[in-house]
Amino acid sequence: MTTAPGAGDAITVDAGRVDVLHRLALAVRPIDARTTGTAGGVRIGREAPAPGGPVRLLESHGAAGWVLRYGSGTGGVRSRVVVLRLDDPDRRFVPRRFRLPLWTLAELTGADGRPPTAAYVPAASRLLRPWLLPGVAYPVTGGVTGLRLRVTHRGAPVRWPRVEAFGAGGMRVGWAHGDEHGQVLLLVDGIGALAPPTPSVFDVVLRTAVPDPAAAVDPEDPLADLVVEDLPRSQAPPTDQDLDNPVLRGLALPPGYRSSTRDVLRSLTVGRVLPATDLPHT
Repeated sequence: MTTAPGAGDAITVDAGRVDVLHRLALAVRPIDARTTGTAGGVRIGREAPAPGGPVRLLESHGAAGWVLRYGSGTGGVRSRVVVLRLDDPDRRFVPRRFRLPLWTLAELTGADGRPPTAAYVPAASRLLRPWLLPGVAYPVTGGVTGLRLRVTHRGAPVRWPRVEAFGAGGMRVGWAHGDEHGQVLLLVDGIGALAPPTPSVFDVVLRTAVPDPAAAVDPEDPLADLVVEDLPRSQAPPTDQDLDNPVLRGLALPPGYRSSTRDVLRSLTVGRVLPATDLPHT
């Protein structure tokens, strides 16, 4: 078996002295934004540096997530920065793309000789936990409140839109990402600041955001125009902000997105996901 550079060394961790069999560059554990559990069935790949190059899948470790290792073997990473692509062939989740710097092999092995990178870098500092928002085929259970939308601009669907919903008192009650057809499944939690008893029908204010200007569409790669969201490298040990923040949750608008100049009022029915209607972005 081919081992990664630095394998065969020994390091000291909390459990004591251990032998190194491989070097972990990055672990990715996608989160279902609705349940905050693991988003199953998602593919995670690493994009080639050159535009239009192949997307190489990371190693799948089932519920434990996907892994990128340092090494010279198939799939081993040598780059300092990677662009990751997360997508679901069954369309239960909306795809996302991320760019982030890695802890280098020299830093992990202490070969650069400079503290603090010469110290042990916890695995949690090499963990990415991005949230994936429900897609059009997401399994919606009974009693859930929401609506299906198609975001349009001048009558045409908008690729990769984002939608926020605000209830009474301006409280955010839900957010969603749209796919390449402008289709959005918006599921909400709560009704905002309305006093009890809970009404069966309540109003929400919808705010859209879309890429501006829209990127060119590559017929050979339907995800090529999906925005790449930049993330900083986690500290060692990681902070709470490293592992959970508005970018990872899909709340922060990526550069180049433009929010609507006018919000739209819609009525929701408690316990129902209403059928699709167009939502104009202005």
